[in-house]
Amino acid sequence: MFRNKHQRGGEAAASNQSGVNSSSSTSTATRPPPPVPSQTRIPEDLFATFDSPIEDPFSSSPATTSTNPSPPNPPRSYPAPASSDSTLSSFALQAPYERATDSANTAGDQIVDDKKEAVFIIGNYAVEPLEMLHLVDRWIQQLLSEFHQQRDIFKHRLSDKWQNEELSNIQYDNNDRIRKIYLAFKQLQTARDTILSREAFDDLNNFLRNAEELSMEEMKEKFNSLANEYGKILRCLDFIDREVRAGPTRSDNYLSEIDRNLSKLKKLNSKMSSTICIIGLEKAGKSTFINALLGYELLPAASERCTQVRTVLKPLVEDGEKRLYAKVQFYDEQEFRTFHEQMPKKTDENEEQLQARKRQVAEARESLREKFPEEQFFIQNSASYERERMAIHQELHRYITGELYVNIIKEIAIYTDRLPGKNYELLDVPGFDSPIKEHRDAGLEAIKNADAFLFLTNGQQPSLTQPQIQLLNEIRQNHFEAMERAFGIITKLDLCQTSDTFKEHYQNSHRELIEKGFKPEHIFCTCSRLQLLDPNCEEYGVIEYKMKNFGEGLDDGFKRSKDALNRFIEFELPKTHLKQLIDLGRMHLTRPVAERLEKIKEKQLLPVNLADMSIDDYIKQQKTESWDGVYEKSIFNPAFAQANSWHTKVVTKERSKFAKTVKQKFHDSFIDRTQSFLQTTHPIEDIMCEQFEYSKLQLNVHPTDNAERGKLSVELEKIVDDTANYLADYFYREYICGFEVIINNVCPFLKDLFRTQLTLDKCLNETHALILRVARPMIMAALRYSHLDLPVKRNAIQDLIYISPTAAANIVRHKKDSKSSLAVEIERQVKDLNSRPDLSTPVIQKLFD
Repeated sequence: MFRNKHQRGGEAAASNQSGVNSSSSTSTATRPPPPVPSQTRIPEDLFATFDSPIEDPFSSSPATTSTNPSPPNPPRSYPAPASSDSTLSSFALQAPYERATDSANTAGDQIVDDKKEAVFIIGNYAVEPLEMLHLVDRWIQQLLSEFHQQRDIFKHRLSDKWQNEELSNIQYDNNDRIRKIYLAFKQLQTARDTILSREAFDDLNNFLRNAEELSMEEMKEKFNSLANEYGKILRCLDFIDREVRAGPTRSDNYLSEIDRNLSKLKKLNSKMSSTICIIGLEKAGKSTFINALLGYELLPAASERCTQVRTVLKPLVEDGEKRLYAKVQFYDEQEFRTFHEQMPKKTDENEEQLQARKRQVAEARESLREKFPEEQFFIQNSASYERERMAIHQELHRYITGELYVNIIKEIAIYTDRLPGKNYELLDVPGFDSPIKEHRDAGLEAIKNADAFLFLTNGQQPSLTQPQIQLLNEIRQNHFEAMERAFGIITKLDLCQTSDTFKEHYQNSHRELIEKGFKPEHIFCTCSRLQLLDPNCEEYGVIEYKMKNFGEGLDDGFKRSKDALNRFIEFELPKTHLKQLIDLGRMHLTRPVAERLEKIKEKQLLPVNLADMSIDDYIKQQKTESWDGVYEKSIFNPAFAQANSWHTKVVTKERSKFAKTVKQKFHDSFIDRTQSFLQTTHPIEDIMCEQFEYSKLQLNVHPTDNAERGKLSVELEKIVDDTANYLADYFYREYICGFEVIINNVCPFLKDLFRTQLTLDKCLNETHALILRVARPMIMAALRYSHLDLPVKRNAIQDLIYISPTAAANIVRHKKDSKSSLAVEIERQVKDLNSRPDLSTPVIQKLFD
């Protein structure tokens, strides 16, 4: 329907009545139609063209609460309003909004382009590497100046470390050598005046004479104390010898021999158990003597050769309910092969018989293979002890006396509680006149390692045989103080028929043993057989009669030898070790100590003025006198020179590398930080519509655009701040901390001394200042002002040209590769500036030519 302007006014008025006319069912009046304007005359026939009457929009609802309603108006028809100059088309009415929308979209797109351009030029041109290089150069120069100013402070604080030799990478004077020589000299002097003096040896001899009142532990303690002192003396002698000559000398062997003897004595003194070796020619009565010590016949004592295998008697070992009685140890494969190949031929044996005997030995070993590497024998039941013991003896006798087993069985150990002493074992080895070489070697080795040995000789042969003499000579020549622990046992004198024969044989044997080095108190004649006989038998009576009538100690010789052996192990052996140690010091250490003290003075190994001061005072004085030169030469100058050289390398030799690195680091970090900044959209139209204004009939883009650019400029400057922080932190770590690394590498002990006044905060502030000096004008020129504010924007561009003409010139040069409105405007402003009478404009223009 068409309505005239009065109808439109009525409609507007009706809309302000909160819809009462159209919704209330209690209305009592009908609103009349608007009057026809007087200035316009409507022909009557115009109403005939309408088929239906015009509905009055202001009429009340048909439903009314009036009791006397008025009759409805008759339907009427109205003509369309006539057009006039004041009536606009809908397009014309919408045009302001469309223009505002276009301006908003253009402003948003321009902001996006300006953000990209601002990010690009800041990332590429905000940092001037040469400015950064000058900044870092000034920092390093400040560090070098501070380091140089503190040289005397460092020297003072390091002087104590120098005195205490705590400067690890400094080459000290050889004070350690002087100190060692001095200490060796003092120790030798002290030893000469104390433990190696005549008075000290007299005291030790008195100690030995009164040793019967001491226990074994007290003697061993005295031994250990003296041995430790002798060991120190030997080390001092060896040190002095190495200081006074370059190559080996005869004294090396001399001192080595003393050291070997001392080590052997210490080893013997520290043994927990002792070994007594029983040696002699075959048929000298060794097995009978051992059986007599035990009180029963354990080892075979037949008239033919008895002991073929090394046999050792050891203290009893309990194994739960079972009792270990014996253990047989076999040679391993390699040992057996060696002995089997070297089996000697007997006197009346041909080659065929020898090979047959070898086959028998191999077969016998093969039959025992399942028992390897050792066979053990136990007493299972104490109630049947004697029966089981006899059964074991029969098996052991076969091994001990069987010639086949000499190269099969290495050792037979028998465990018994019948040994006459504590903590020692008896060792019976094959005879020294055995045709088997292994028997002879075993005897010599047994003596070498034994604590004492019993040499049994047959009294029926009063003169020592050549094998006996050879054996004793070898013992005396090859084993240190062997005869001090030797016991001579003269056996079988009970077989003499007359007293005169007994005396003759005894005296001859006794004299020869003394001539070979045996002590008289260690020589006994014994009748071991009597200890094993029944006192009621005839043989016992015959032997007892001889013992009582022959004299010379035969009657109690066995008992005295047994007691002497026990006494030697429990008392004399520790005393012997101590005596041997004292003799070693008196005969082999006294003279070398005096000679080395004279040698030290002769060779001037120690300074003369050490007589007036202690070694510590002397060394301290030497260090104090040399400290100034050492500090300058070995500490400060190398550190300063290294740091100064590094400074030259950074700012001069590698300045292009520095520039490239700094530019790249700032660019990469800044671009990473601006990713979300560039992705943000700017709906200028929505922002304008959301704002509260005096009137919204006309939408103005400029205020919104200006406000948005202000916020973006603040945000972008914050990103520049963060990137400047990153770059400043890199500078601090790379160059400030790097300086300290250089110093520490040259002298690590300076790291706790040098403290620069250049802090990270100062580096941050100065780096910020340089970067924002250029970056902020770039933000003002590229982003802060819109092209709608062209005069203001041009002023910002002129500021950029004045502040950083190099950066502005770079932006213009980049125009060749991009469509930069900023570059175009910069060129215009340069031309405009060129027309001004300003001294700087020709220089600026030159950059853009």
